[in-house]
This record gives sequence, structure tokens and C-alpha cells, in this order.
Amino acid sequence: MVRAKAGVKLERVEQADKNEVSFWLTTHRLQSARLIFNETEANRAYALEVEAFLKDPVILNLMKTGHLES
Repeated sequence: MVRAKAGVKLERVEQADKNEVSFWLTTHRLQSARLIFNETEANRAYALEVEAFLKDPVILNLMKTGHLES
């Protein structure tokens, strides 16, 4: 796990056999995880998703009522 906040997770995935690094971005707001191959782009996407998550009125209501953990 690289970072986790407000239900958004950024995970580093290393494939030693291919000498590749990628990042999985997961959140309650997206239907499925997003695979990103560039670290700078992954960090930017993470920051934008955390910001969007914390401003989403539906998500905020679910958190307030205890139906969703932050």
C-alpha cells in the first residue's frame, strides 16, 4: 500500500519477472480499480480522487450515517 485516505487506496504492484511497476487506484466512487503505469500520474489521480471523494454529497451522507467507513 502506498497511500490510503477517505476510502481511496493507491497500491504499488511490482512484476519482477517483467521489471515493471504499476499502481492500482481503488475507491468507493469508481466501479472498478484503475491501473496506472506512471507513478506521477498515479499520485495525481489519487489526490484528485481523494478530493472528489471528500466533496461528494452522496459519499459524505453515507459516511455520516455509518453506511460507509472513511
